[in-house]
Amino acid sequence: MKSFSGMLFCIFLAVEVNAQDNPKGEIAGNYTYMHINPGGFATVTIDCNGGGGSGAWNLNHYLGVVGEFTACSWSGIPAHTFTYLFGPRFTYRAGRVEPFGEVLLGGAHIHGQTVGFSGSGTDSSFAMAIGGGADYKLRSNLAIRFIQLDYLYSTLGNTHQNNFRLQVGAVLRFGKQGD
Repeated sequence: MKSFSGMLFCIFLAVEVNAQDNPKGEIAGNYTYMHINPGGFATVTIDCNGGGGSGAWNLNHYLGVVGEFTACSWSGIPAHTFTYLFGPRFTYRAGRVEPFGEVLLGGAHIHGQTVGFSGSGTDSSFAMAIGGGADYKLRSNLAIRFIQLDYLYSTLGNTHQNNFRLQVGAVLRFGKQGD
């Protein structure tokens, strides 16, 4: 019986030590590329380059809450798109590569001369991103987000847009679970 109790204690200790390696929070800075499909009767698609950032608070080993903000400029058109999205992120933390998936809800905003939307001016709408990616952990407090791919849906200009978003960047991690 003593050996069984000792084994349970060792397993519990190993789980606690493993939990200590998980960050409480993360801040990321990303390069962002979006391929925008204006929808409606527009037959053009638009490339949009910019940047963004996110902040995540990890509730436990796998589940976190994230807020993500991106801005990009349209190629060849004097217009900008901004997105602000929030939701859960699920991360598999084992080894150096940490894949994640997320479902984010929020809004999108365009400003400038837009094609396929409402001409010049601004518009705001509902937006949603579903996707995921992977971080490569360099150290306990630093990772490289080597890929994040998202389906980005919005309803700007009273039309439905099915957009593609790619992000890469750096992730700073702070705190430890269990502190």
